[in-house]
Amino acid sequence: MFLRWSSLVVCALLSIPAQAALIQFDLLGKAGPGLLRLNEAPLVPPAGGSGGEIGTGIVFNDVTHQLAISIGWGSGNGFTNLTADAIMGHVHDATPSPPPASFNEATAPLIVLNGLPGWNPSNTFGSFIGNVTIPDAEVPALLQGRLYINIHTPNNPDGEIRGNLLPVPEPSLNLMLALGGLVIGCAVLRRRSAH
Repeated sequence: MFLRWSSLVVCALLSIPAQAALIQFDLLGKAGPGLLRLNEAPLVPPAGGSGGEIGTGIVFNDVTHQLAISIGWGSGNGFTNLTADAIMGHVHDATPSPPPASFNEATAPLIVLNGLPGWNPSNTFGSFIGNVTIPDAEVPALLQGRLYINIHTPNNPDGEIRGNLLPVPEPSLNLMLALGGLVIGCAVLRRRSAH
């Protein structure tokens, strides 16, 4: 009886219709979390500021493929100032390798951030707060941590600060899997003790 009930619970959990998942992302690179000079690849600029997530951070909607980006740099956002105002910002195309090898790989820009609503180039209080659409073909690479954000200045035209986009593991999925395993484990133990 318990085994049938637990099977029904597991089946019910698995039959919940798929809805849009909002996936949180962090910025990370070979030097650590955030948008950092030492995260640049392959060359590290001799000087540079720092930045990272602000406000709501970075969130991806897996149905609409909208990536909501809220990042900042400079002392006005609690980081260090860039060497000059930002001239460009990009979400870069997929690296050949997944992390951590991807931290040392550079690719062409995929999405240009400068010029979009929400772009503020200030070296002391700069930011990009807006939404971009990730092309369908690039979604798997995004979810594998193979896309990155790069901010460029006149002093560092190849990029002054960078961070790879890495999905944050979803605790609710881990909880659902753990509960399913617990239910099955209890059913097996109960069945063994009944014999």
